[in-house]
Amino acid sequence: MTIWERIKTAISGLGLATAANTMIVASGASLPEAYLVYQLISAPALQSADDVEKLSWQRVQVSYFSRAGLAGMPDVTAAMLAAGFRRMESRELPYSRETRHYGLAMDFGYVEMV
Repeated sequence: MTIWERIKTAISGLGLATAANTMIVASGASLPEAYLVYQLISAPALQSADDVEKLSWQRVQVSYFSRAGLAGMPDVTAAMLAAGFRRMESRELPYSRETRHYGLAMDFGYVEMV
């Protein structure tokens, strides 16, 4: 299972539109009221043997966007922790005047045997 499949599986039960890396909407359509975007930030090797990666640390980011604000957001952290991810930093994203969405970026780590 790829890291993107792991993230998608973890957040699929939250009932929101999701997209890998960026939310792309067909021409003429509008963005959902609330949605999640996820991406891989970095994936350094933690352990190698005979020049072959054996253990990696994958840092991912899941961002929540909502026009209603952040107070009623779903529990993304609980969903990610249940899928084996480790909670890291979170930070509020600037309000978008163009789309009228508030945002929160949440980083998670995942250790994987290769």
